[in-house]
Formats: sequence, structure tokens, C-alpha cells
Amino acid sequence: MSTINAIVTDAPKGGVKYTKIDMPEPEKYEAKLKPVYIGICGTDRGEVAGALSFTYNPEGENFLVLGHEALLQVLDVSDNNYIKRGDFVVPLVRRPGKCVNCRIGRQDNCSIGDPDKHEAGITGLHGFMRDVIYDDIQNLVKVNDPDLGKIAVLTEPLKNVMKAFEVFDVVSKRSIFQNDDSTFIGKKMVVIGSGSEAFLYSFVGKDRGFDVTMVNRHDETENKMKMMDDFGVGFSNYLKDMPDKIDLLVDTSGDPSTIFKFVKKVNNNGVVILFGTNGKAPGYPVNGEDIDYIVERNITIAGSVDAAKIHYVQALDSLSNWYHRHPQTIKDIITYEAKPEETNIFFQKPKGEIKTVIKWP
Repeated sequence: MSTINAIVTDAPKGGVKYTKIDMPEPEKYEAKLKPVYIGICGTDRGEVAGALSFTYNPEGENFLVLGHEALLQVLDVSDNNYIKRGDFVVPLVRRPGKCVNCRIGRQDNCSIGDPDKHEAGITGLHGFMRDVIYDDIQNLVKVNDPDLGKIAVLTEPLKNVMKAFEVFDVVSKRSIFQNDDSTFIGKKMVVIGSGSEAFLYSFVGKDRGFDVTMVNRHDETENKMKMMDDFGVGFSNYLKDMPDKIDLLVDTSGDPSTIFKFVKKVNNNGVVILFGTNGKAPGYPVNGEDIDYIVERNITIAGSVDAAKIHYVQALDSLSNWYHRHPQTIKDIITYEAKPEETNIFFQKPKGEIKTVIKWP
């Protein structure tokens, strides 16, 4: 048993503190790691606020170590040809249960809500906001590009985007979605929101050839507008200018009333990807005309959550590609670097936040 520093909550009650905890040291392990950077997202803040009823502490524990968006460094490792001491790695968040999808490495598509499936820092498994982590090598993805540095902490949120586009690729095959030149060039993609996930969705959409517009119900900061411009992404304050004729709609807000405003602008055979979650968003009265619109136009609505190891690999490849093409814009996604003791950031976002990360000492 060793005493280490950690940021903890009591799931699902909430609260947060940076404190010392006792953690067992395994006699045998494949990799011993330390955190370098850990990102903070809406899930972390929801846990701390006690707003996520599905979260829970590890069995027999009265606390849960937070943190699932992590960049770790290898302190020690068993003999293998994949990673070595000093390497930087990104850990998988969701760990498999026993269902058929979990058994083939697709725990992101867990088919039974398996109680043996856990998510680090969220459901029944301690996260990465702690001094030392022990893990199996199969749960780690190596950062091959040495130039990425702390940008690699964006791998976890970006892997969600890669999974969502996999879902799009599957459901869009119900009809011919591409242009007659076989590309998506000129197809209209709208992303609801302007946070870090919205930027990542937009950048991947541009890589795919879409004409991408991010939307929100207010004007955006000069810094965000510059980042969008660098990637060729448009922006619309939809209270002033509502986009229409949408081919692919992606929501990162989780707000039903906003989503359905845009669903009724989606073209025939269009696809809607729901990614954002907001259990406390007010309800929206869906009526018969809303259903008629969706059915008569063959619109596909699909939810997407988490991702598989292959999506982490794809995310790192895209981050490397973007960083070498648009280094400053990718750096600008991380807008605030906090210390572990700054637990107020879980309650109040720093001004102008896109992505806040904690730099571990």
C-alpha cells in the first residue's frame, strides 16, 4: 500500500477534493505510469456536481479517482516490443465486460450494459488523476509522434469523433450519400456547439470533404473564429441566421429543443449523429409533423458513445497530421492549464475555455 495524491469525488453524490489516498501496489504489473496531462470535460463536471446518476465508485470504495482524458508517461514496463520507459501513451477509458462486443474489443458497443464493463474515472474504476497508475499494456496506445507533446491529451475526446464517423459510414449506406464524383465535397455538415468536441468534429468533417458550419445561439470570440477560419470551417449564430439543407447534422449539446430545430432542416437521406448528453436539459414536445418529416425524408438518427482502440490510433494520426499543418490552431484548443489543487475549475469554466487540462506535477 502506498499513499499518493489524487483528485477524487464520491460517485454519484459528487463533490471534489485534491487529497492523499491509500492505493495498493501490485506485486506484478505490465506497466507503471504517471500522468502528465489530464483533460477536463463535461462528464467530469457532471460527476462533481452530482448530476450523473449512472456513475459509481469502485466496489468497496467510498471514493472515485476522477480523470479519463489522459496522457501518461511510462515509468516502468515488462519486456515487450510495443512500449518502453519514457514513452508517452494514452490509456483506454472503457474496459470490457463479457458480452460478444466486449469480447472482440468493441466494448464501446457493449450489447447488454454488462456490469463487468467499467469506465476509468466514471463507472467503478479509478481514473487517472493520481500520482501513479498500474495497467496492462493492451490498454495503452503509444504516442508515436514526439512533436505532439501535450496535444496528445486530445486523443480521448477525438476518438469519440472517429467512432461517430464510423457510425456515419455505416448508416449512410442505406442510400447513395456521396456526390456523383464519389466524394463528400460540397455536402453540408452542421455541428451544434462550439466547445472542444465541436471543433474536433468540424476538423474531421473538413478532412472528409464536407462544407462544415459550426452553430451556436450567440456570436463567437475572435480566437474561436480565427481557429475556424484556419481550417475553413464556417460559423453561424442560428438566432440570426439558421442554416438549412443539411446533409449531416452532429449535435454536441444534448439539448432536445435545439436538435429538433435543425433536424427539420435536414435533407432527404440525411444523417443525424447525436453525441452530446445533457440529462438536465428541458424536454421538447415532439409532434406528429416532426415524425412525418423524419420518416418521409428517410432521415437516419443515430446515437454514438465512446470508441474502440482503433479509434484512439486514428485520433493520434489525425492530431499528428493537423499539428504539422495547423500547429497554432491545434495548440489553441487547449485554453487553460491548471494545477491539481485548482479544483474550482470543476465548478467554473475559465474564461474563453475550449479545453482545460491539468498538468500533473
